[in-house]
Amino acid sequence: MRQFRNDYSEGAAPEILDALVRTNAQQTPGYGEDEFCAAAADLIRAICGQPDAFVKFIPGGTAANILAISALTDEFEGPVLAADAHPTIHETGAIEGTGRRLLATRDPFGILTPQEAERVWRDMTSGGCHTTRPGMIYFSNTTEFGHAYTQAEFDALCDWAQSHDLAVYVDGARMASALTSPGCDLTLEHLAARADAFTLGGTKAGMLFGEALVVNPRSDRAKRAIDRIPYLTKRAGLLNAKGRLMGVQYQAAFTAPAGGGTMDAPYWRYAAQSNACAAALASGLQNAGFELYLDVTGNQQFVWATREQAARFAEACGAETMVAEDPTGADRVVVRFVTSWATCMDDCEELIEFARTL
Repeated sequence: MRQFRNDYSEGAAPEILDALVRTNAQQTPGYGEDEFCAAAADLIRAICGQPDAFVKFIPGGTAANILAISALTDEFEGPVLAADAHPTIHETGAIEGTGRRLLATRDPFGILTPQEAERVWRDMTSGGCHTTRPGMIYFSNTTEFGHAYTQAEFDALCDWAQSHDLAVYVDGARMASALTSPGCDLTLEHLAARADAFTLGGTKAGMLFGEALVVNPRSDRAKRAIDRIPYLTKRAGLLNAKGRLMGVQYQAAFTAPAGGGTMDAPYWRYAAQSNACAAALASGLQNAGFELYLDVTGNQQFVWATREQAARFAEACGAETMVAEDPTGADRVVVRFVTSWATCMDDCEELIEFARTL
């Protein structure tokens, strides 16, 4: 059975792997100073509608978060973010390692809200120089629990941040899934116009590795970040000599086939396919008697299961288990299933048939 553990277990999508093979023998300058990175950055600027945007290709998601957060803040500042956000749970103190303290809200399911951000702001600014000063907000799209922000939710966060003179950074490790999810009304152009910085994730979107960090020089903080990022990248050991490998992948990912539109490019097409598979899987698991933990539209789906069922799922398809408070009082856990660029409907049907036996 195909694994549903995560969305990066496979290698690269065919178009991306073909581009890497086709260009393999070419010699280029190092450290991202090559024609492929330049072309990929131009493609990203075009689809974002931000011709002046700064684009930097970073090997991984945690690395991109380190660079964005440390570049957008001072040493005595920190990001306001949800308690379940990726840096607070899964990055082993990487952000704190830069000297920035994480300022977590009490928002559930990783969904940052202006109300909780305001509470943290008041708490952190009431102590003057004795407390960490907020310098930015951080949220991922989709969130750790698969929520795709609506335009209204996104705008509310941007409005709040702007009113407090804070930078806005969106971790887009699963941006492709978020912006192609059913019912999503937030566009990349709108997001790029309002956020100071964001990433377009490649690792979880059909590439071998890589994240595109995009900074819009719309604010003083963003302009300063653009100046600092190259130095911070080198100092942190994140500057790849073979940076062209990311440029090749991103150029292939955002190049639409002849006669196709922007959303026909592999980056978006595979994400939409992954989302469709996840939706079919969620529906099939419900029909098999499993209760959804959350109603989400991206490529992560979560269901309640007994511990025995969770163990069977893990053995069969690698699905990960998390402990959550069960409102029914039963001894159940939450099982996460993740689809990828390579998942097809037959894979989902096989898992659904297996679920019916549990």
